[in-house]
Amino acid sequence: MSIEQTNQLILLILNSVLMTLLSSFLLGGVWLRQNSLLNQLNQTRSHYHRLTHQKASPKDTHKAPKKKPLAPKSAGELANELKQLREHRQRLSSQYQWSRMGLLTLHLAVLVLSVSLFALTLRSLLAFDSLISTALFLFTLGAAGLLTGTSCILIDFAQGNSNGDSLGRSFAQVIQQLSRIPQQWSHSTRSLSPSIKAKAVQPLSIKAESK
Repeated sequence: MSIEQTNQLILLILNSVLMTLLSSFLLGGVWLRQNSLLNQLNQTRSHYHRLTHQKASPKDTHKAPKKKPLAPKSAGELANELKQLREHRQRLSSQYQWSRMGLLTLHLAVLVLSVSLFALTLRSLLAFDSLISTALFLFTLGAAGLLTGTSCILIDFAQGNSNGDSLGRSFAQVIQQLSRIPQQWSHSTRSLSPSIKAKAVQPLSIKAESK
């Protein structure tokens, strides 16, 4: 290859690497966002379930521990709260679907861009010009998948912003989930360490030899 062709090939490889890293970064963010939406959806469903089963049976009331009685809600307040919870649940479900579509699209984009990068790497080793055209075609597909996944993410955030869920709040929830990962890892290692120590340090039983 000439110097000009080598420079063009290096630029194509760098572009593929940058697009792959960008897609991977967005993929991780969308995964955390989807987990946050799933937690909110489960909390909303559990709250809705508690409100719909607010009236307990007489047997359950006798078995339940004595607590400070709460002010009962009127039928209008309860119906209004249930309506708000249904609307909130539908909005979270729609956001979750858009986030899921973005996650799947970004998965495909990362896969296609990785294959394009692999084709360019083979072209640097083998003298097959058809690999360049294949890599460019795959790069175009990966860029289209990246744009589609980003559009799904923007629709998700737009639905949240239209209902009072700000972008800063969403990022705060993502950062909160990231901060929980080291804590969960340390907790799991601490729970495993006593069993490991118990297996590692075992008392040796020495039997006295009878003469």
